[in-house]
Amino acid sequence: MHTHYLRPTLALVGGFGLLAACPPNSGTTTETDTDTTGPGTSTTEETTATTQPPTTDPPTTTTTTGPTTTEGPTTTTTTTTTTTTGDMDAALCVALGGKDGVAELVGAAVNGVLLDDKINAYFLNSDVDGGNLGACLNKQLGALAGCGGVEYDCLDMKAAHAGLGISALDFADFAADFSTALDAHQASHPDLTDADKDAILSALAAMEVDIVEDPENNQTVYQRVGRKPAIRALIGASGEMGSFLDNVALNPAINGFFGAADYARLNTCLTRQVGGIDGPSKYGAEVDAPAPADPGVSAADPCKSMAESHEGLTDSKDDMGIDITDFGALVGDLVTAMNTAMIAQPDQDAILAALGAMCEDIVVLEAKNDCPTAQKLEVVELTAIGGMVVDEIYNGALDTMTCVELVVPDDPVNFVRDIQLTLGITHNWVGDVTVKLISPEDKILTLVSRPGLVDMNDDGGGCCGDSANLSKDFPITFKDGAANTAEDLGKSLANTNQVICKDDMIDPCEWAPNPGSGPGMNFGDFFGDTAAGSWRLCVADSNINDAGVIDAIKLVIDRVKYDPMP
Repeated sequence: MHTHYLRPTLALVGGFGLLAACPPNSGTTTETDTDTTGPGTSTTEETTATTQPPTTDPPTTTTTTGPTTTEGPTTTTTTTTTTTTGDMDAALCVALGGKDGVAELVGAAVNGVLLDDKINAYFLNSDVDGGNLGACLNKQLGALAGCGGVEYDCLDMKAAHAGLGISALDFADFAADFSTALDAHQASHPDLTDADKDAILSALAAMEVDIVEDPENNQTVYQRVGRKPAIRALIGASGEMGSFLDNVALNPAINGFFGAADYARLNTCLTRQVGGIDGPSKYGAEVDAPAPADPGVSAADPCKSMAESHEGLTDSKDDMGIDITDFGALVGDLVTAMNTAMIAQPDQDAILAALGAMCEDIVVLEAKNDCPTAQKLEVVELTAIGGMVVDEIYNGALDTMTCVELVVPDDPVNFVRDIQLTLGITHNWVGDVTVKLISPEDKILTLVSRPGLVDMNDDGGGCCGDSANLSKDFPITFKDGAANTAEDLGKSLANTNQVICKDDMIDPCEWAPNPGSGPGMNFGDFFGDTAAGSWRLCVADSNINDAGVIDAIKLVIDRVKYDPMP
């Protein structure tokens, strides 16, 4: 390699930004910024033309038109055009082999880049316009070398590379690939001297500051983990010890899914997937890459979506599809591989978050609600309610109960999988109390109906139930599967001065719904219903002398994305 190659040579390789720098069928590129002001005086700055002193090379002219302000909007237009006038080629252009030699050098440099895993992720995407890339590179090098009539009219380096996240390492690797191509070009063009090569590289040296956005190589997961080569090694293949795919191949819990896997293709697709988290790869936008880059994929056979690639996939051992346990095993094997590769925890978390988002597309339908992105826990809580429970008016109708509304917001994750409810209430003589939950669809579940009383009808009649008290300081939680049934509230307490879950020392204070003669069975009544909307918790008192106050309510809904009762 030529000893004077400079990192700024990346500009010539054009790679990152010149993909957009030369739009199709473009002539001179004009960048325009428009600001609007109020009426004012028209001011025009004269056009300034600067012409270089005569040299043995054809002259170069740079023209800049300044801002023009008129009444109303003010428009500032800047057009920068670098043109080598006349048809005569400068000495450097001749040494390169003329315009054909420039094109030959550019082609060799680009081919070297496409084969370089350290940087080819920026190019091996179907939205890269190779024709425009080559055209802009030819113009850039041709104008720099003084080839007659060649004009560089693509975007400037800063604009062309903005937002690409190019690191100093990327820049250096592009420079090395171009320097290699330049050395090879010299072998077939002996008139090209080392001084000529130094002139090309030195002329481009100042462009580094406009191209590199990540000088410390640490602004993205892609850069921090080691770019594409490190990601490819992390993914690995069966037989590559410590890699993700080798861990999978050795894992009896899931290797039945991968017996017929094309590991070369699988490695390419997973590498592109991880490399696309915040790096340059674009999953699903594969191209016909020159061998051996990105094996197993092509423009006609790109990486498939997660849903498509896993549809119908079954374990050869039991003929079952991928469930959440299988998905968890995949995640575990990836974590093991990342630990082996000594990837930092924050970067592991970012990679796992990207994988977690794919869970719904990977597992079978009946397991999708187990994916992290397909579920959420909704908590609606009201405190300091002060809702008075009127004494001795309950007759079974909702309008004889004190009801509190709890509004559950709408959300794409909107099916009920489970519910629990916590009630903070102060009320003497729990045997007088009836509590009901009403859904937005007007479905009613009786959580407790006068514990300790065998009530034949849900009408407030009869006497008297358990005499223990409820206190807001010891709230009660209703949940399916609790160790205690709500019918036994206060059962173990001896007198009316004792407080449930305080004096009986029941902790946690959790009770399974027991409707008694009231409607409903348990929280499973709401399974598969819509979660969003207005829920109501209603409390009533039967018999005289024992009113109460509702202090706090917390409704917790386990919401899922897919209908659990399709």
